[in-house]
Amino acid sequence: MDFVANSIPILPVKALMLKRSRLLLSLLVGLLGLSTSVAGAKDRPNIVLIVADDLGYSDVGFNGCKEIPTPHLDELAASGVVFTNGYASHPYCSPSRAGLLTGRHQQRFGHESNPEPDTQWHGEDTPGMPLSETTLADALKEAGYVTGAIGKWHLGDAKPFWPNHRGFDEWFGFSGGGFSYWGDLGKKDPLLGVHRGDEPVEPKTLTHLTDDFSTEAVKFIQRNETEPFFLYLAYNAPHAPDHATRAHLQKTTHIEYGGRAVYGAMVAGMDEGIGRVVDQIRESGLGENTMIIFYSDNGGRREHAVNFPYRGHKGMLFEGGIRVPFLVSWPGTVRSGMKEESPITALDLFPTALAAAGMDPSQNDKLDGQNLLPVLTDAEQCLPERPLFWRYSMGDDSYGYAVRDGNWKLIDSRYKDRKLLFDLANDPWEREDLAEQHPEQVARLSRMIEAWDARNVPPKWSDAHGVNVRKEENTRNESVEKASRGERSRPDLDLHSMIEPVPAKAKFIDEDFYIWGGSMVRDSDGTCHLFYSRWPRGLGHMAWVTHSEVAHAVSDDPLGPYRFVDVALPARGKQLWDGLCTHNPTVHEFDGKYYLYHMGNTGDGHATKKLNPIHRNNQRIGVAVADHPNGPWKRFDEPLIDISEDESASDALMVSNPSILRRDDGMFVLIYKAVGKNGRIPFGGPVVHLAATSQSPTGPFRKQNKPLFTAPGVDFPAEDPYIWFQDGMCWAIVNDHKGHFNGTGSDSLALFQSMDGLDWEPANSPLVTERIIPRADGTQQPVHRLERPQLYLEDGKPAVLFCAAEETKEKLHSFNVHLPLGQTGE
Repeated sequence: MDFVANSIPILPVKALMLKRSRLLLSLLVGLLGLSTSVAGAKDRPNIVLIVADDLGYSDVGFNGCKEIPTPHLDELAASGVVFTNGYASHPYCSPSRAGLLTGRHQQRFGHESNPEPDTQWHGEDTPGMPLSETTLADALKEAGYVTGAIGKWHLGDAKPFWPNHRGFDEWFGFSGGGFSYWGDLGKKDPLLGVHRGDEPVEPKTLTHLTDDFSTEAVKFIQRNETEPFFLYLAYNAPHAPDHATRAHLQKTTHIEYGGRAVYGAMVAGMDEGIGRVVDQIRESGLGENTMIIFYSDNGGRREHAVNFPYRGHKGMLFEGGIRVPFLVSWPGTVRSGMKEESPITALDLFPTALAAAGMDPSQNDKLDGQNLLPVLTDAEQCLPERPLFWRYSMGDDSYGYAVRDGNWKLIDSRYKDRKLLFDLANDPWEREDLAEQHPEQVARLSRMIEAWDARNVPPKWSDAHGVNVRKEENTRNESVEKASRGERSRPDLDLHSMIEPVPAKAKFIDEDFYIWGGSMVRDSDGTCHLFYSRWPRGLGHMAWVTHSEVAHAVSDDPLGPYRFVDVALPARGKQLWDGLCTHNPTVHEFDGKYYLYHMGNTGDGHATKKLNPIHRNNQRIGVAVADHPNGPWKRFDEPLIDISEDESASDALMVSNPSILRRDDGMFVLIYKAVGKNGRIPFGGPVVHLAATSQSPTGPFRKQNKPLFTAPGVDFPAEDPYIWFQDGMCWAIVNDHKGHFNGTGSDSLALFQSMDGLDWEPANSPLVTERIIPRADGTQQPVHRLERPQLYLEDGKPAVLFCAAEETKEKLHSFNVHLPLGQTGE
């Protein structure tokens, strides 16, 4: 029975098919340079293209999944090449399939949206993949291949769009999108059900579509094992609805979350079916003459799928919406057990299949992909660099875009109404938007999108994607806002606005010594005690690492003037860990005792023009304790913080520059500068900041080993944090080397805040100061360096900001400057 007779006249459809066949034959011969001869057909490989539906990137074992068993896919991956940067050409269903089967950007021919279910033929305006487009099945059939389509089609429900009218000799499957795995139609048009060719399949003969599709694929191979074949096996798993057999569910009984367990069973069932298909290929003796491709049509669905570690899901242009599980296996021809990092797209599969079949895809300039065979077969080959583009329609002539060029990726999001820039080399998870830091990249990539988009056409029909993603974004924002309604408002501290003019007395300088950094504490009588680093000027700037000593000066006023009293931590013998040098002190009073934290080192004692690497790498962190700032100071024979014994640790080479606070729960948090041995010795690298915690100001401290104050793509962005606890919050002033955090774009001071002193983020008002000293006489004094921030707190509030300063880059002298802070910045 021909169901189409009720909806469209038979003769016009047949005439349409004949017209399309003639057009395609002309296109294939002219553009692909194909011969209608099938000589040598047996030498051509079979091509099996397996497509999963809404499968998460991390829902297969070869991408790291431990929950869902996928042994057959993992075996395929081990026998071939896994593309870790494999992309779908569109973030959802039908447009993605249109790109896959034509090798062209969907936007070139208007197939940019999901077609609504409609079995009626309305002429050329009928939603579906335009009949003018050449499919991969058309090309391979003309080249002598037997072609079969099994599974989900989703490229048009009217009969002229069906796969057996688009180049496929055989078809078993359904034409639409989501469909019951049991084959139930409910009240749907019967033409939307499962078909074998043009004939409907009785639903009661179906078991579970995943199993049925696998069975049909095995039979197709058995029928055609003597001829080269192209099998397009498009599972609808694990797309909703969530239907699984009891046998498949037995594979995920260990998954406690019910929804995830069902989803996992759907994936495991598909994997089992793929195993049956591969087994049949081998039983037919075709293992080494069959290229198998597996990928997902888009990123994992919003519920139950896992796209970890990538951001987003199906429908989004974040990596989680378009980066998919992707592998190619062809034993004996394709490299085995390899992971390829070159970015590829599903558009590359059309020219790759043509090349595998012995044709020259370069003769068709309409194809948008690249032939992958060279990189699949030869480890020395590299894919030519090219940008990858995406676009989705929001309706009303509005579009979202993305482009990846090298490791730069720009997303122009219409539902977020902004452009986001990511450096995928350092941030493949797309957590750090760099659009403000790199406007030149945003402009460049935007121009690339505009040039690419000029060749695209408007969608021939629309869908609800725009409405859905805006609704999802609003729902997300409402959830986030609702979750934080009970929280106290985040405290703000604007130190920049608190800085007042600096009087002349607030400069501490010594003509005979370099002075570097100062930390002040008041005793019970109100005397101000300043502890600072100094070393002889005659030895040069770099002698700080060999000859620095922690000196002590006093004043009646926190701003000064200060007068030298003594050396608090003098040299005490090179046999001790801090025997020749003490540097960068920070002083604190805890429970009536005074603690002087510092860096110390020992070595050969030779002051050199360049940094002495022996002393530099011998830096360790210590603390001295006294009952009064005047001393005497009790020093210890072992460092408070030593390097880690683990050679791979971030602090395996040296540690220095401590800063400490006590939280309101009594826990002490100490942050320090560290260098590992991963860089070239003697100086190692990278330079990071780490935290350690203790219940006591003298330890022992437990290291946390998580780098702090970092920024993707920025090397050594911060240094010399001073940390303190105020108003229930931990605060830090850091030297923002490149102005990354405070937005100045140059060396300056930035403010961070943290709930626990271990996880830090820039404060609401991140700028503390640029390298300018505002003088009381009204002048602004620029300096070459303004570093080593330390605070004096009065009644728990910042009162004076102490900094080390150098006026010129020649480093001929240095001094301390004390910046008064008013109380207007909260």
